[in-house]
Amino acid sequence: MAFVLLAGVALGVWWWLRRGGGASSRQADTQLRSICLGDDGQVERLVKGEMSRAPGISRAEAASRAVERYRRDNR
Repeated sequence: MAFVLLAGVALGVWWWLRRGGGASSRQADTQLRSICLGDDGQVERLVKGEMSRAPGISRAEAASRAVERYRRDNR
């Protein structure tokens, strides 16, 4: 019984993290805006670019992916 409860909690945490989590989505947007030096046009272009690569993702996910792509490409 405890194993089922633990598995349920783990699944719930995983689902919550995958859908954005709230604070993490704001953090990604803030990081992206910082990367773009406050240029709102560039932020929107990067977000739209990520959304075109993966149709159906949320804006928060697109911002997170844009930050990841920037970090990967600019090491």
